[in-house]
Amino acid sequence: MTDSFIFSGSGFVTGKYKITNDEIYQNVKKGLLGGFNEERIIASDSFIEAKSANNKLSPFDYMVYGKMGFKERYHVVPFPPSKPSYKRAENTLGLAVKSVELALEEAGISGKQIDAWFIGTATPDQFAPGIAEFTKAYFTDIEDVSPTFSLTSACVGFNINLEHAVSYFNAHPEAQHIVVAHAEIMSELLVNEHDFVPFSTFGDSAAAIIVSRVKTDNKCGILDITNGEDVAMLDFLGANIKGDLYMDARRVKSRAVPNIAGSMKNLLDNLNWQIKDVDWFIPHQTGNAIVNSVKELLAIPSDKLFQEIQYEYGNLSGASVPAAYDLLSKSNRIKPNQKLITAVAGLGGEFGGFAYVVPEMKYRFKQNKELEGSTILITGASGGIGSKIAEYAAAQGAELIIHYYSNKDKAIQIKEKIQSDYGVIVDLWKADLSVKQEVIEFVEGVKKKSQKIDYLINTHAITGSLSKASKVSDEEFIKVINSNYQSVRLLCDSLMNVVEKAILITGSVGEDAQFPGSVSYVAAKRALRGYAVNLAADLYDRRVVCIYYLPGLVDGGMISKLDNQQVIASMMSVDQHELVNRDDIAMRMLKSVYRLKIANVRISYESKLKVIKDGYLKF
Repeated sequence: MTDSFIFSGSGFVTGKYKITNDEIYQNVKKGLLGGFNEERIIASDSFIEAKSANNKLSPFDYMVYGKMGFKERYHVVPFPPSKPSYKRAENTLGLAVKSVELALEEAGISGKQIDAWFIGTATPDQFAPGIAEFTKAYFTDIEDVSPTFSLTSACVGFNINLEHAVSYFNAHPEAQHIVVAHAEIMSELLVNEHDFVPFSTFGDSAAAIIVSRVKTDNKCGILDITNGEDVAMLDFLGANIKGDLYMDARRVKSRAVPNIAGSMKNLLDNLNWQIKDVDWFIPHQTGNAIVNSVKELLAIPSDKLFQEIQYEYGNLSGASVPAAYDLLSKSNRIKPNQKLITAVAGLGGEFGGFAYVVPEMKYRFKQNKELEGSTILITGASGGIGSKIAEYAAAQGAELIIHYYSNKDKAIQIKEKIQSDYGVIVDLWKADLSVKQEVIEFVEGVKKKSQKIDYLINTHAITGSLSKASKVSDEEFIKVINSNYQSVRLLCDSLMNVVEKAILITGSVGEDAQFPGSVSYVAAKRALRGYAVNLAADLYDRRVVCIYYLPGLVDGGMISKLDNQQVIASMMSVDQHELVNRDDIAMRMLKSVYRLKIANVRISYESKLKVIKDGYLKF
């Protein structure tokens, strides 16, 4: 038996905006982009011949798709890109996190099982800490000490990191899984660009691979890797200090073609393979000018040359090769024992490639449940968000203490379903938390029965009257304050020395959005936030995290009591573009108690209090 390093999972994501050739052409016609000589193309014999076969063919599509090899690409902002649009757009880190999540899911493992993180980009959204450090924080708890390696590299970044990953495996025989990923927002390099070529060429994306060590009879997976650097390319491909792309396409081609072809030839020679032995050649998806030249130089058959990423997504920089692998894998075109050769070249003169043999079988690994051995107390667990948090926590192996008050039948149904589906212990408690004595009895009962509580998640709340402030009775106001503020305060004060890892308190977008007629509800939440700041300070020395979580307007719950005009006005006041999905926000709320970072939220700190706003931008 031998150690083989295989691809056990892959993930590929792009920017959300599809940019077509026609869209770029319209900007050429408006004079916003230059460099395209339409008259010259119309007069060419090759276009006339192509036009006779396809009467709808435009000169621009003939050039960009027919000659350059690019049909579509995806950007994180609408076209044409502008600097302000990136302030609200998805960034490089966001794409990296999404791709890693997909790769982990396919491999069937959690972030806790990753032994090292190698992630590259040439377009980071901040200089330091690096993209690998931040990406890891979205998948592990704060106790995880697996090393991270951030690489500043573009087209060859994935290949360099792959070699580093293999070296790490060889130096650490205990390591089993490593993340290798690359993310790039290429469109942001083009905001001051006016030539049509780079706009036609580049797309925004991220791709990730989980590399796993397995024991096999015959060596498979990664068999060989090569990396090099051609200093002759330093001065004609890169990004300047302002973040603007510079590229001399003709000179790039003159060096990239021999470097890509040479990398493939070296791999073939090292492994004693012939062209006919290889099932897939995956070159850097640079465009036809370079790829076709490599094809002709090595006499690669057309049916073995993979260019679909280039056609459908553009040049994705260092994400091109892992994206190509993901596309081939997801479409079931990669078969056991097939041989793959990849090669890339790009920014800074870097070049390289790797050879890969597909394993004979698909490996699945036992997933470590992230909350196994933990106990979570969830208040308001019969409500929409609370019940989903309970379900998600059980799926990750947590034992549950779930509280309810008025809906006994639903609470029992939730308990039975969780026990049936996940086989975890569920302890059910009823209490009216607006009544102080019931809160005290609930706390005492929980303390007697539970040896420890790792996480306390407060989701219970009542809306109260939505009448104008002058029409809210003192009795109604006090009831809302007792339920939404006093009960949470008493619970947290009574359990703060029992909870070992985190306390989450649910706030409300109403603190910012000013729901019409929600004076008692908002007053309670604002008082709760002030209390949470003090609680966080008290918990800090024990390394217990306090989180104040403000969901945006959710598709259910409180907004069912508002008319459509009130909902729209509230969303506009906090710059919220769509209602937040209840299940999604429940998942993010749960993750926030055991992970340092979670996707699609805004995190800030008020002294020691971690404040998370989910679904809206104003804060």
